[in-house]
Formats: sequence, structure tokens, C-alpha cells
Amino acid sequence: MEEEISGKERISLANPELLHQMSKVFRFQVGDTVILFNGTGSETVCEITLLTKKVAEFSVLEKREGLARPKTQIALYLSLIKKDNFEWVLQKGTELGVTRFVPVISERSEKKDLNMARAKKIVVEATEQSGWANVPEIGEPVSLADILEQKDAVSENLVAFHLEGTPFEKSLVAGKTSLGILIGPEGGFSEKEIELFKSKNIPIYSLGKQTLRAETAAVAIASLLLL
Repeated sequence: MEEEISGKERISLANPELLHQMSKVFRFQVGDTVILFNGTGSETVCEITLLTKKVAEFSVLEKREGLARPKTQIALYLSLIKKDNFEWVLQKGTELGVTRFVPVISERSEKKDLNMARAKKIVVEATEQSGWANVPEIGEPVSLADILEQKDAVSENLVAFHLEGTPFEKSLVAGKTSLGILIGPEGGFSEKEIELFKSKNIPIYSLGKQTLRAETAAVAIASLLLL
């Protein structure tokens, strides 16, 4: 909530989780300067004027544009894998600058669902950690077949990664302002899925002859494209 008091803009927060984090984790006190962001590109430099268990109040010192996402917008289509590994990709992918995460249900996916509340919390905390001003989107799990039928997904310049694909070089996607990266689950994409990619003219690339875990491949690819 924002209001004008004595010519100065003030902000108040009453979120119990954020209040606990501020007072018990970061140990902020009245008079400390903090940066608040709304997840949509801007950030606000504030001074804490009140901090209790029930409410925090801030005096606005400055409003400014936050750290923008990289020029290449990366949507990471990651097949559902073990919970801890998937969450690790959400965290590291956010830190690197991934714009959007899409949990994919592929033929070899062992999991079929995702704790969305926890997933969103992870990307918000990773955004705070890394200094980005925009929180990545994260969608509900969707089948691979449905993704390939979506016109907007195809327009994202979808590319798939598989052990037997063409050796990947960054020059192969040079000039692309948006990319959708398809990563398989443990065991990789099935032969049927590989044939589906080919029928949709989706390029299939490989990071090398070594077999990488799904989470390793996802973060390695994001790093290559965003750093």
C-alpha cells in the first residue's frame, strides 16, 4: 500500500512472511535503507520508519528502473524431474536470467505435477537474490504434445536438446531475441518425441557426447545463452 504523508510517499507492508524475513533473517531495523521491487521492472529505495510483528512502514527515497532481463528472452521448457532437482533449476535459471519456466510432462517424466506455490516462492526469492527487477513467469505443467500445438510456443523459436543432436554452437541461434529451450527428463526424450520434433522442424542440438543430467543440461544451456 502506498500513500502520501507530509509530502513524502510512504509504503506499508503487512505480509507476515516478509516481516519475519526482514526482522529475523536480515535483521533490519528502523533507519535502515532497503530496496523494494514489485516484480515488474521497477524498484524503490526506501528507509524503514516502522518495523513490528504486524506491519512495516517505509519512506520512499527514490524510484528507479531495476536490472533488466538479458536481451535474449529464454523460456525454459523443462520436463518434470525429481522435486529437488527441478527446484534447483528454477533457482539457478532465475539467477541467470531465464524469463519463463514451463514444466513439461513428457513420455518419460516420472512426476506429473508440481507444487506451484513453492515453485513461485523459489523464483521470487531467487529474483531477490540476483537483483533482477522482473520475476520470471512459471506455468502449470503441460504435455509436450500440447506445447507443440501452441502457435506462441512455436514462435518462440523452439529448440530441443538431445544426446544425438547436432553439436551446439551459440552462433546457431545468433540474432534470436527469444528462444524456447526443450529439455527432456531422466532418460531423455523418447524416439517418438524426437520424431515429433523433426516433423515440426524443431532443431535438435547436443551439448556433447557426454550424458548430462537433465538439471545440469538446463543450467548449462541457460549459462551459454545468457552469460
